[in-house]
Order: sequence, then C-alpha cells, then structure tokens
Amino acid sequence: LSQMIAVGNYNWVNGDITTDHFFVKGVGRQEREITLFHFNRDISSDDAIKEMESAGYRPATIEELLALGEVQPELQRQFPIIALGSVWVSSGGYRRVPGLWSYPDERRLFIYDFGSGWCRDYRFLAVCK
Repeated sequence: LSQMIAVGNYNWVNGDITTDHFFVKGVGRQEREITLFHFNRDISSDDAIKEMESAGYRPATIEELLALGEVQPELQRQFPIIALGSVWVSSGGYRRVPGLWSYPDERRLFIYDFGSGWCRDYRFLAVCK
C-alpha cells in the first residue's frame, strides 16, 4: 500500500489510509477493464453498487483506485473518484472508503463516509466482472 501511494505522488494522504485499515491483495501489475460510473444524480453507496453490478461491474478496491491515480494523475482534478470496494470500519463504527480528489495545487487521497450519500459530482471506479 505504501509503495502504491508513493508512486502516485499525492500531495496529501489521509492518515487513516494504512495497511491496518485497507488491505492490498496480490502483487505486481494486473490488467483490468475499468470504467467510471457517473450517475449524474445524488445516490447512496448501496444504490451505486447495485447499479454497477447490474451493468456487469463490481466496485473497485483501493489498489485499483491507486493504480488509476498513478496512470491518470490529472483525472482526479476533474471530479472526485471513489472506490466503494474497499471499506474500513472506524472505531466509531463508521464505514469509510478511499477516494481521489484535488484542490487547486494538490492531488489528495481522502477517506469518505460510505453511508452519507453522494452528490452528482462524484464518479465511482468499477471493474468489469
């Protein structure tokens, strides 16, 4: 995880994005067919996952999100990108998911609340099943 974050050259990383909270599976590079879902409306995480699955996709994991951030670093400057396939439950019982976003001069690796819902600006990384 730390290697993937380092090669992504993020300006800021949430301190809770650690191997204790987010597990990376596998080693090396693997080819995946990915897409960004844009629902263009407010949506819950559960409904976003259902729509991805009905289209033949699954929500991306943190390693797939970080791989996208490495190969397309400017994409997150256009809109926030969320990986609903990696969920960490905080000590307060909140489900958290990783996402890429930016400020004018920074690329950031954030943690978002799975249960709060998403406005129409968000994109969701998904992998073909």
